[in-house]
Amino acid sequence: MLTRRALCTGLCTGLAASLLVPGARAQSADSRIHIIDMANAAFFDRSRMPTDLGSANACSRPNTLFYEVLANSGVDTVLRYYSDENNAGIACKNVTRLERDILHDHGLSLAIVYQFEGRARNRYTGARATQDAAFCLDRARAIAQPEDSAIYFGVDSDAALNSDQGVIDYFREVNRIFGGRYRVGIYAAGARCQLIRDAGLASYFWVPEAPAWAGTRDFMNSGAWTVFQNKTDITKSLMTDGLDQPIAIDTDIVNPASGNTIGAFGRDGSITTYDPARLRAVAGARQWVTEGRLDLFDAPGGSGAGHLCIARTVHVIEADGDWAWVDVDEDGFGEGYCRRAALSPLSQMPAWRSGCRPMDI
Repeated sequence: MLTRRALCTGLCTGLAASLLVPGARAQSADSRIHIIDMANAAFFDRSRMPTDLGSANACSRPNTLFYEVLANSGVDTVLRYYSDENNAGIACKNVTRLERDILHDHGLSLAIVYQFEGRARNRYTGARATQDAAFCLDRARAIAQPEDSAIYFGVDSDAALNSDQGVIDYFREVNRIFGGRYRVGIYAAGARCQLIRDAGLASYFWVPEAPAWAGTRDFMNSGAWTVFQNKTDITKSLMTDGLDQPIAIDTDIVNPASGNTIGAFGRDGSITTYDPARLRAVAGARQWVTEGRLDLFDAPGGSGAGHLCIARTVHVIEADGDWAWVDVDEDGFGEGYCRRAALSPLSQMPAWRSGCRPMDI
């Protein structure tokens, strides 16, 4: 018998997806997610901490099946971390040169984000940026990150924990230390992205899946964002489950209006660019849930199959009449049906409100 895992490993293409979607029609471009980020790399020896950031005594035995599944699922880019420590119990948080080579061996590009103690109060200052930017340059040399690629800096908290001026001073100093060698990106709430965009201190703007954070709705609806992290902590999808170890990923969408790159790079050091038609297909197939709690059904008007929450996205695989067949966990395969009237395009993010906890995916 052909298992779901075998199907995904060998046949996760648009054709395979269409065979499993009721009433599916051929699409002109692939709408499956193609960019992910992950905090802990998929190594079998990640149960112990490396002795240093580049040590080979841990994070050295890759889960090659996971990377094969990613590639066969349409993923072409992985965002990974620089961090002062492999902290928070995440042994393989820091990307290494070995991991870079493994990603490229599977046809995957790499993009970089720096994050360490991002939720600390008053962390973002010019003085701290001097230290953080120098650290990133050291790590970039260690993995041979090519110049002109991007390094995103995670301001991984809502606006209240750090002053606007502190964040501006931080990014101004990062730019000074980089001296144009690397493009600067920011991963932050919409209000912080807008602040740094207005100051001209970043090239790329990555918005987290945190719909309650300050300014996120306004920034998303302005169309000024570059990347949107639309799903987090995915552990049960075809891309993560049944791969001989627990794996968690987040998924990301590129704004087609922002250009065709996020500053990722390939094996040869070239900056990765994406097919504009693919970007439009991916973004066009993501829609917001506009009701506080929206029921999911196994068939139009059928039995309950879960629920969806306001200001969260779904991948609309097929829409017919009053119903949409949707993929909730971003593996390209539908989980159920919801009412089309309760969805809105990616350019029309609704206001978030409390009272609905997203399903575990």
